[in-house]
Amino acid sequence: MADVIRKAMEIGFDKKQKPSMLLANLFKKRQLKGIKIELQGRVVESYYSVDVKLGTGGRYNSLDEYDKRDFIVPEYNDIGSLTEEDVFKAQFGQTEYDQTARIIEAINDGQEIFSDKQRRAEEKQASDGLFNGKIVLAGGNKIDFKKKTTHSISVSSAKWNTDSADPDSVILNAINLCTTDGKISASEWNIFFEDKGLTAYLANKNVQAASNWNSGIKRSDINIPEELTPGGMFHGRRTIGSYVVNFWSYNEKYTVPKGFGFAKEGQQCGYIPDGCALIVPMNPNFYRYYGAINNTNAPTTPGIGGNKLQLVEQEQLPYAYDVLDDGSATTKYGVKSRPLLIPAGIDEFATIHDIV
Repeated sequence: MADVIRKAMEIGFDKKQKPSMLLANLFKKRQLKGIKIELQGRVVESYYSVDVKLGTGGRYNSLDEYDKRDFIVPEYNDIGSLTEEDVFKAQFGQTEYDQTARIIEAINDGQEIFSDKQRRAEEKQASDGLFNGKIVLAGGNKIDFKKKTTHSISVSSAKWNTDSADPDSVILNAINLCTTDGKISASEWNIFFEDKGLTAYLANKNVQAASNWNSGIKRSDINIPEELTPGGMFHGRRTIGSYVVNFWSYNEKYTVPKGFGFAKEGQQCGYIPDGCALIVPMNPNFYRYYGAINNTNAPTTPGIGGNKLQLVEQEQLPYAYDVLDDGSATTKYGVKSRPLLIPAGIDEFATIHDIV
């Protein structure tokens, strides 16, 4: 019966609907065999070759070494419990199978909540990495991606809800900055707003004067993969300078947990902060790593140690086990994961702040 419960629990867990994850889905998935990531990279400047005089040999070049940075993938582990009182409220005439179904349902309901919390943590990592250039963990530990200050563009001196603002010029300059610093040649870009920023952009008189935005928008002419955009609303596309820019809004929110010393605890915040926007190419070098997880569901072999110390490669691990205490039983259940979202192409995107 225990094996039946475990298998049914895992099947039920896999069928649960997850949060939309728009920002996290910009990051390509990578499964790790361990819990550590080493990123290597270097910037190769766009110098051209200089000719040499005949018979003098080659011209030596000094190639900078790769910049190596290590990251430890943080773990998330949310747990709950199911007591005898929760389970044994069986109605008259219920069978053992009815009771088993109720146990599985109760475990799956709790695991769904934990799974969604951890998916929101991934989306929060994506938001923090993109807009703040770093991820702040419990206890104040930080994973800093060294985002340049020039890629966090403040327009507070000419907010977009004023007549003096020229939003298209800001967007064009931001894209040019990304192509120069990121050493990329993308011709198509996406800009993601929350409602306040998008409203300010659409209502801006300079934007309206420079486009036929209100007279017609090609809503079907878009190439970003559909699976990357759940939760986002597509508003159209237009050319700015020599680039094609797709316009999106994304308004999903999260609630800041209480009791951990995080700013704005208990408040609802958007993954795209108020008055901000994200400018990103079609295929950014962003990676969503999943570290290996210790498999607490591994079967136990009597007399042999280490049975429960087995790393498995998966995004989330649901688990459940029984605890006996003075003749009473409690089932503990939970979900574990080890995600780390890294915008490796840290110079390939830009964020705009203080739009309104």
